[in-house]
Amino acid sequence: MIANHIARRVGPLVQQRIDHLGIGQKMQDLPEELWHKSFRFYVKEDPSREGGPNLRLLRLHPERPAPTVTGYIFNKFVHPFENRFITVREAARLQGFPDTFKFQGTLTSTQLQVGNAVPVQLSQAIFEAVLRSAAQSGYNKAGLQGLSLFSGAGGMDIGAAQASHGNFHIETQIAIDNWLDACKTLESYYYEKAKVVHQDLSCIHDPLQFWQETSSIQTLPDLIYGGPPCQSFSQAGKQRGFQDDRGQLVLEFLRFVDMLKPSYFVIENVANLKGVDGGRLYHHILDKIVGLGYHVTTGMLVAADFGTPQLRKRLIFVGSKQGLEPVKLPEPLYYKHTTLFAQPYLNVSQAFANLPPAEYSKNRNHSGVVIPNVGFATQGVPGGSSNPVFQ
Repeated sequence: MIANHIARRVGPLVQQRIDHLGIGQKMQDLPEELWHKSFRFYVKEDPSREGGPNLRLLRLHPERPAPTVTGYIFNKFVHPFENRFITVREAARLQGFPDTFKFQGTLTSTQLQVGNAVPVQLSQAIFEAVLRSAAQSGYNKAGLQGLSLFSGAGGMDIGAAQASHGNFHIETQIAIDNWLDACKTLESYYYEKAKVVHQDLSCIHDPLQFWQETSSIQTLPDLIYGGPPCQSFSQAGKQRGFQDDRGQLVLEFLRFVDMLKPSYFVIENVANLKGVDGGRLYHHILDKIVGLGYHVTTGMLVAADFGTPQLRKRLIFVGSKQGLEPVKLPEPLYYKHTTLFAQPYLNVSQAFANLPPAEYSKNRNHSGVVIPNVGFATQGVPGGSSNPVFQ
């Protein structure tokens, strides 16, 4: 039995909406009598069209990458061929997690853990760019000691563990997060290879002492990485930036950089951060990084470009100490349009290949209707084997 592959049951009206959705269709493609009331208000009555509807159903298209996975797609993303919302395991496939990775906690918690994660293959490509730069700079050791902050369920941690360039690799020693369920998930992944700490970073007043005592390593970490919570910068949120306490967590990350002086660091965040407050927030972060004595490379990367079957965009900051070469962001490995020298984007059907039938949660009735008009191939998905094929 595969973990986290539970389909949530829904009420009769939601099931009707799902049953009526064709491949690639959305809420607006349904008969109007099935529209959610917020959607009807937005389309028919709201003259300002501000905020958008609260419910946006979408049946995933099997031959395309998925839109951005978030913690809230479990009321939005409908399976391409089955009349149900997708499962946590299916969303994890869209994020590039291996099937052996088990998310701990309630259904709601595991949904949020997957939705908040950084896509694994995107992370791996970024860390390989760091390792490549370290090798070219003549860095003095091939095993970079890593510290993971705001680790969540570990998308960046897995990417770091999978990254390599020649003999260069990353050995994460500590992962820190203030979310207990995510820490339990990470503990089951690391199997004591790294220490997982359930802690609020602001409570760690002396990062150097914490690093040395927790890791038993007296030298400084070579690499710090993480994704500070991004709700205060997200286009889906209120975009309050530093006015929201969560916006201050980017500065908490940089406090650790300042105190621990790693040779390299990686920050990922939402694409929209660059536009918050007319770009002033983005430039404040850049100025802060330069003031700490680092080169900084920043850019927008798309997860699908690196082998994740979704179109998630992330803003990446990569810092390297003065004296080391600036890190070049990775070049795409996959492309929207196939050419002689380019691999096409992975799609939803490839992501869901080989999954067994989902179990159903025990609450509420469910029609269980399935549209049996497709075969999923048996090869190569994120979490599966290589060379994906759709039949």
